Amino acid sequence: MGTTVEANNINIWYEEFGDKGNETILLIMGANANCMQWDQEFIDRLVANNFHVVRFDNRDVGKSTWFGKEPALNKFLKLLPNFLLKIIVNSIFGLAVDDKGRFKFNNPNPEYNLSDMAQDAVALLEVLNIKKAHIIGASMGGMITQILALDHPEKVLTITPIMTSPGVQNDSLSGPTEELLEAYKKSFVHNIRGRIEDGVVEIYRQLTGSRFPFNEQKFRDKIKPVISHGNNPYALHGEAVGASPDRTSRLQEIKVPALVIHGTEDAILPLDHGIAVADGIADSKRMIMEGVGHEIPEELLPEIVSEIVENIKRAS
Repeated sequence: MGTTVEANNINIWYEEFGDKGNETILLIMGANANCMQWDQEFIDRLVANNFHVVRFDNRDVGKSTWFGKEPALNKFLKLLPNFLLKIIVNSIFGLAVDDKGRFKFNNPNPEYNLSDMAQDAVALLEVLNIKKAHIIGASMGGMITQILALDHPEKVLTITPIMTSPGVQNDSLSGPTEELLEAYKKSFVHNIRGRIEDGVVEIYRQLTGSRFPFNEQKFRDKIKPVISHGNNPYALHGEAVGASPDRTSRLQEIKVPALVIHGTEDAILPLDHGIAVADGIADSKRMIMEGVGHEIPEELLPEIVSEIVENIKRAS
């Protein structure tokens, strides 16, 4: 069972697995997703390899402190008929997305940025009396992982950035697919109507690659407990990503062993984002998953965990 502690002046919910006497692996999840999205089999396999595993809810999701609130505009949007709501949503996305399909998150005064979220992780480790940890981060969590290795190297043993980017506003890197952007529009409408689960399904259908086709009923069964743990569709994670500088030129400063994992069919952060992370870190290995999207398929967990363990051994 998890618990909540005060760290970095906010409440952070976390959960521990395995023997606390073993080396720690800290799991950091991506944008608008709480820590229950880490597959339990993934955690169990790490524990079986003699690791102490900690997962936690990032700020603004799950049972940690929330900052993002429902916009006042939504009260008006909820009154609109579907056809008019869709027209307005199209207009909103037209203003919010650049010519590469990337969201414009240029808020000059964000509530917080990724460095603040990295500090949350550091503060949690300190509360738990963990001097150093192996960091595994997915998507936005992989960005936070990079920042931890860059700005808090004394806390980091190894890193495994999964399906992530050195900077989403990097003009040399690809943008999201048109199909995904359309899914975000549909998801926005579902959220306005209070159909949170349907909104999540729309997005993850597009994030799933062709190798392991999307199984909607299986996904709904898995996502229900994630949503019930604490789903905040208004989390300010996107603004935090947009407010954080590109890390490409700094990646060479990372000195710990890194394993970069990425799918060839990632619809939101295409493969060139992962390649850029791997190319920038001197002591890095890469695991390219053919036919895989923005996901960690359960079918590949044995192979993924094996690669992670091998990367960790390189720090010994």
